[in-house]
Amino acid sequence: MVRKFIAAFLALTIYISGGIYYTAQAESKYEYNTAKISRDVTDEERQLLYDIGWAEARGEGKKGIILVINVIFNRRDCPSFPDTIHGVIFDRQHGVQFSPTVNGSLARATPCQYIKDAVQMALDGADYSQGATFFRTVTGAEGSWHERALKRIFTYGNHHFYVLR
Repeated sequence: MVRKFIAAFLALTIYISGGIYYTAQAESKYEYNTAKISRDVTDEERQLLYDIGWAEARGEGKKGIILVINVIFNRRDCPSFPDTIHGVIFDRQHGVQFSPTVNGSLARATPCQYIKDAVQMALDGADYSQGATFFRTVTGAEGSWHERALKRIFTYGNHHFYVLR
């Protein structure tokens, strides 16, 4: 059963003049499917999700962090990828899948409560991914393997998101 929820409010603050600010809010919706996907995780897996969320998307806001976690779950639930969170993050079948596993940033991760809250939202079912199983930074994407072999479905922040063609 798919349930739709009003999930969050996006706020935009605009400086008008003389110290006056105007804040507009827009509702953001997400869907989750409790029958299809298990979001139960061990404490170790939860910490790994906190760390990878920090390492991959700490500057992308909650939605960007949620998207990274969504991609991990999408991969875990796809027969083409390992079937565990650890297996997905450290997958080397087709080369390095998550660069923080080799560049040291995963080991240096210091996730704050903001990161943990975003990961929890993903665990609770927030899903903006449209089924994406790949992402990469916008910088250097032109001509990359991702652009040649995958179908780009959207861009959010500093990341393009893809599915298999």
